[in-house]
Amino acid sequence: MTLVAIDGPAGSGKSTVAAALAARLGLARLDTGAMYRAVALAALERGVDPGDADALAALARGLEIEVAETVRVDGRDVSAAIRSPEVNAVVSEVAAHPAVRAELVRRQRAWALARGSGVVEGRDIGTVVLPDATLKVYLDADPAVRAQRRAAGGHLPGEGATSLRERDAKDAGRAASPLRVAPGALVIDSSVLGVDEVVGRILAALAGRGGVPPTPTPAPPRAPRPAPASRGPGAGELAFYRVCRAIAVGASHLYFPGPVLGRRELPRGPFILAPTHRSYVDWLIAARVTRRRLRYLVKEEVWRSRVAGRLLEALGASPVARNSADRQAITHALGVLRDGEPIVVFPEGTRRRGPAVADIQEGAAYLALRAGVPIVPVALGGSERAMPRGSTLPRPTRVRILVGEAIDPAAFLPGAGSGGRVPRVATHALTEHLRQRLQELLDAAEGRAGAEGAAGGGG
Repeated sequence: MTLVAIDGPAGSGKSTVAAALAARLGLARLDTGAMYRAVALAALERGVDPGDADALAALARGLEIEVAETVRVDGRDVSAAIRSPEVNAVVSEVAAHPAVRAELVRRQRAWALARGSGVVEGRDIGTVVLPDATLKVYLDADPAVRAQRRAAGGHLPGEGATSLRERDAKDAGRAASPLRVAPGALVIDSSVLGVDEVVGRILAALAGRGGVPPTPTPAPPRAPRPAPASRGPGAGELAFYRVCRAIAVGASHLYFPGPVLGRRELPRGPFILAPTHRSYVDWLIAARVTRRRLRYLVKEEVWRSRVAGRLLEALGASPVARNSADRQAITHALGVLRDGEPIVVFPEGTRRRGPAVADIQEGAAYLALRAGVPIVPVALGGSERAMPRGSTLPRPTRVRILVGEAIDPAAFLPGAGSGGRVPRVATHALTEHLRQRLQELLDAAEGRAGAEGAAGGGG
């Protein structure tokens, strides 16, 4: 595994060097600055005040941002737009908000974790995002040189050394993830160095740390991850699933006894089961909701174990890259729903702590709107006590499972059928409605005051 973190101020050559280094090593590259620019552009286009931290954080959480050869926001190519003078003028202010940085840092770490190797550039990569990177590099250059480079690159004509110093001061002085040299970083002044010279120094440092050979060769392309077929289950598959479910449900009843309330709310056809997520055993508890075969979207990191991956595939699970628009996972999930099977999507994306259901992801809402199937919210009361974050083993705990009334996505997509392009406003609205229902159900499942009657019919 080779992860290179490249930090430095504007105009120091990060992007050029990162691209050249990634090409030499045959690795993927992530320009994290483009992610902050994407949020800044969206804020300008949607009239969000760059100083409104809460609104910007909500905006960032709702955007689909893809950074590769091009930069896309919600499927639209914005590679040129994010380099405009208007974006340049506000991106530092947008990036200074801790909540915005927290969301994008989470996505950046997920990118690195999913790939295992890569070149990541930005302003807090070695200090915050990837402090354990194979090699941390800090690129710098004289402000006058940097100003010339940016003018030549068309970033902002007339931008001088003084304005760059002011931007440096803002980046270094912000409370969240300030620009600074990471401990142990290789510091390179690129003022009088060419790209090949800078890349050569980085490669030599990597070779000295065992990261790559002195003359690296391109790595083979990453093998495509498995994509289970979305056909309906055969008799053998169903038999295997029933045996595994019987074992899982038996263990769940033994370790986590408690009622399942509201099963009458389950639709007969395909649907999306959307449980709260507080522990690693939530899938085990959620399996008690129905005897039908449940298909799961499981974080793709699990597929690194070949044995675990094959077992999950046999049980009908599919990998998903979290914190990104995973088109392969979306296509597979839509196929499952078209085949008439229910699928489990944890809207919170990862395990959360505490009583609040907040910042849920939009995948469940998008799938429901696209496929025209209902979402069934489910609260798993007590699961956090069963296996809180940081625990290595579950503990016997009583749980209470509340199945809520199915949510019809058609109510959020008036005048249009399913299967076509899903309006962003509809996805936002359905996601927020789902969040509210999950909060009500979780409050009721945990016995908090004022939450009675949140569940549907008896179980």
